[in-house]
Amino acid sequence: MLLGKAVSRAGACRRAGGYILGIGWLLGAPGAGAEESRSPGRTVGDFAPCAFAHYSFGTAVDAAGQVLFTEFNHRKIRRWNPQTGQLGADSAVEVPGLFGLAAGAAGDLFAGLDLGDGGNPGKILRLGADGSSTAIVEKITRPRQLSCDAAGNLYAVLEGGQVLRWDRAAGTVVEVMRAQSPVCGIAVGPDGSIYVSEYGVFETAPEGYARPLTPGQIKVKRPSGEIAILAKGFWRARGLALLGKQLYLCTESDREDHGNAGLLVRVDRVTGAAETLLDDLDYPQFPAASPDGRLYFTLGRDNRLVSYDPAALFGEVAVPPKLAVGARVRGGKLAWEEAGEGTAFVVRAQQQVISGRLQPNPGARQMEGWLEIPAGRFQLNPQDLYVEYDAEHPGPGLFELPKVESSVASGQLRVEVFPRRSHQGCRWPMRHVGTSREAPAAGFSEQPEAFRLYFSWTAGS
Repeated sequence: MLLGKAVSRAGACRRAGGYILGIGWLLGAPGAGAEESRSPGRTVGDFAPCAFAHYSFGTAVDAAGQVLFTEFNHRKIRRWNPQTGQLGADSAVEVPGLFGLAAGAAGDLFAGLDLGDGGNPGKILRLGADGSSTAIVEKITRPRQLSCDAAGNLYAVLEGGQVLRWDRAAGTVVEVMRAQSPVCGIAVGPDGSIYVSEYGVFETAPEGYARPLTPGQIKVKRPSGEIAILAKGFWRARGLALLGKQLYLCTESDREDHGNAGLLVRVDRVTGAAETLLDDLDYPQFPAASPDGRLYFTLGRDNRLVSYDPAALFGEVAVPPKLAVGARVRGGKLAWEEAGEGTAFVVRAQQQVISGRLQPNPGARQMEGWLEIPAGRFQLNPQDLYVEYDAEHPGPGLFELPKVESSVASGQLRVEVFPRRSHQGCRWPMRHVGTSREAPAAGFSEQPEAFRLYFSWTAGS
C-alpha cells in the first residue's frame, strides 16, 4: 500500500507504487547511484531469490511443494518448482485482477480477484485440478489474502474489514469476524484459531492524502469465540503464514513508507512475542509455508519470488572493504587470497571487480551468498527510469542497475543485483494524486544507496 494511502486500489505498490526492476538476472541487468550506506541489515543474506514474479501479491504452496504466485498485470498464475527451478504458467487463460492465492484440499486452488470498487465486482475463484473454474464468492470488494484450513475450507479477508469463510462441504459463505480496516492478511491454525493482520490506522488529511496515525496489529479469534490482540506495533502489516507453532508476518514498509523498509517478523501464536528475522525488504507481500519448512513470498517492487529457510541461515563472512561492505554465505565459505583451495570466481560490475574462491562445505554441490557495495562506487543514473506509469512499469522506484558479468573455474555461477533504496523524507503528502504522474512529497528520495549482489554456485556434473 505504497505512497501513504489509507486504501490503495490493488494493495501494495498500486498507482505510483508500482514495481521496481530491481534485479539483474544472471550475467547482466539494466541498473543506480550514493557512497556510504546504512550498516548492512540482516537482509544481506538469509533469503534467496527463486524466480521472476512481475508485480506479484499472492503466494501459495501446494501439497507437492510447488510454489504458485499471482502476477496482477500479466493476469497469470505462475508455478515454480523448487526441485528443478523451472517456472511456468499454471494456466494459459488470462484472468484479470489476480491477487490473493491459497492451495486447498484435493488439488484445489483459490484465487481472489480485485476488480475495482464500484458495485462490488470482486470475487473468489475455485480452480479445480481438472481445469475447472467456479466463482464461489461474489459481489465483494478488494479481497486480500486467502487461507485454507486442514479440511479445505477457505477463509478470506476483505480490505474493508470482513473475514469470510467458505464451507467446502456445504458451499456456503458466512462472515466469521470483523477487523479494523484496512485488513490484509489471514492464517488459520490447526486448532481453528483465525489470525488476521490489520495494516494500521490512517486519517485523511485536508490535502487529500492519507496520514498514518497508528501502526498495525495482529488479531486472533480463538475457537471459543474470543477475539484478542495477539501482537501490535507493525507499520503497514501485510500478509501472514503459519509454520509449525510460529506465525510469520510480512510488513510492507515503515511509517514514512520508505523503500526497503519491510520486515519479516516471527510471532509466537500463543504469547505474541515478536522477533524481526529480515529487515530492509522492499514491499514483501503474502507469505506461504512449504511442507519442507521454508517460507515463500514475493517482493512487490523487486519482482521476485523469494524463500526464507529458518533452518538454514546465511552466516556473515569477512570481506575486504575495497571489494564490498558486507557479505553473507551459506553452504560454504569465501576466501580472498590469490592462491589456495576452492573454486576461483570473478564478478565484474562496471569498474568493480570481485575475485575470490568458493569453498563449499564437504560434499556440498551448491553454495550461495550476498555481497553489498555502496552505490557511489558506480557511475549510474540515480533518477527514476520512468515518470509515467503503465502495466509493465506501474510506479516509481525503477532504477538503473550495474551490469554484471561473472566467470567461475568450474560449475555454474548465477548473479543477480538488488538495489537497497535510501530512506530520505516522507512519501506523503503526495503530488498529482490520481494521475499518471503521481509523485511523492518534495524532499523524498529512495535513490539506491547500495547494491546487493546475490550469487548462487552449482557444481558441474
